[in-house]
Amino acid sequence: LAMRAVLDIAWRVIGHIVYSLVGGPDKAILAALGNAVDEWAMASVFQSMILDSNDPAIVMQVAPPHQWYGQSVIGSRILYDNPDTIYRFAGVNYASQYVITGRMPEDDPKASFSVLAGLTGTTVAVLDAEQLELGPDRTFVITVSGDPAVPGDKNHLQITPDTTLIAIRDTLSDWNTEEPMGLAIHRTAGPPRSLFGQFGGFAIPGIGPLVVQSQFLTTLVSLIPPLPAVPPILQGSIAALLMLRGISEESKYINVATTDSVTGKPKAPNVFTDPTSNASFLATQLQSAGYFQLADDQALVLTIIPNQAGYFVAPVTNDWTITGNYWDQQTSLNNAQARSNPDGSYTLVVSPTEPTLAG
Repeated sequence: LAMRAVLDIAWRVIGHIVYSLVGGPDKAILAALGNAVDEWAMASVFQSMILDSNDPAIVMQVAPPHQWYGQSVIGSRILYDNPDTIYRFAGVNYASQYVITGRMPEDDPKASFSVLAGLTGTTVAVLDAEQLELGPDRTFVITVSGDPAVPGDKNHLQITPDTTLIAIRDTLSDWNTEEPMGLAIHRTAGPPRSLFGQFGGFAIPGIGPLVVQSQFLTTLVSLIPPLPAVPPILQGSIAALLMLRGISEESKYINVATTDSVTGKPKAPNVFTDPTSNASFLATQLQSAGYFQLADDQALVLTIIPNQAGYFVAPVTNDWTITGNYWDQQTSLNNAQARSNPDGSYTLVVSPTEPTLAG
């Protein structure tokens, strides 16, 4: 609760600075701030669940509010979540080896496995679904270790000393027919479980990479066994510390939409340029980010020329980089949901009110 208050204040200040060209966030956007902070807090709780890379689990997050085994779970949407994507993460470390098993549905989603390094999630390797070697029943096994793939082994992810996460994305163009993969992860080799690993020691910048590259240090930090159960006050403290990242990360990603990447100066609203790579954990994707300011009788018309891209999506988020209730409202469109023009381009209209179309 204390960290929630800190984020609320910090994001208000950030919002008034970065959206200064449009007078800062309006009343409706400020009213949505509390929910945005709550979703960041929930995302931080999920992140705390994957800190122990010696006891890995695949955890879904960056998700909308949903029901789960009779429980009502609030959203964990952060940093321009994509309504088409199911996001899952697993903590890993360089001193260990892992196996990811799964099954690819017949309607292949645009799936990817990304190796992420450091707290900012910089992509160091990617394995796409079309690169996977599948069995006759469409199952697969992916090995994960610091070693390079042996010749002929397509299903391998090589991790680095500063690797912290494997991010798995299932991007579903057609919500009615496509399904995400079934997945599991198991650690097959590495140091014993320890108190150091239980509290995310392998993910600490500087310390984690230093330890995993030294057999002596890895053995040393593994001497103290893990707690049989983590006290709630300690769990809350860890999640609160993870929430602190929300100050820098939210500022960085809002600036993706509001700052010119070339000049570093504030970007005017309603300006969208050709897509570029501007997010460290989306190394294989290009984005055209911007923000809009529209009167009730105005509309923003976007023309998208896919060229060779097999997929695109145009989602709308609020000022706090969180999507709206896309299960109730049309707040995103991808190339499977939209209708193309005769020349293969797409024309998308963004407006505060339903437009009246001629003809």
